[in-house]
Amino acid sequence: MVTLYPEKLLSIITNDSMEERIVGMFKKYGVSGYTIFRVGGAGSSGLETDMTGFDANILAKVIVPEERLGVLLDSIERKLRKGYHLTVYISDVQVITPEKFNQHLE
Repeated sequence: MVTLYPEKLLSIITNDSMEERIVGMFKKYGVSGYTIFRVGGAGSSGLETDMTGFDANILAKVIVPEERLGVLLDSIERKLRKGYHLTVYISDVQVITPEKFNQHLE
């Protein structure tokens, strides 16, 4: 049987204008990789359907060890206090290659 290792999946939904800041935060705090999607939907700020890349939303996802999650959440909280609109959720996930998520981006 394959051994599974616990990690945390951090998901952030925000305006695409925040992409550079989010990626910069990931790099600053040693995240080994990330995935970003262009997304649409509806929520507290209304309907977001523009999938053309102009004023659209993004969904950024990153898997991190639990010990790295705190500094990322502190950075996100600072952005929220500055008035940036971010929806953040954390999920427990299991991976088969934990070393992949303990590397640092160059």
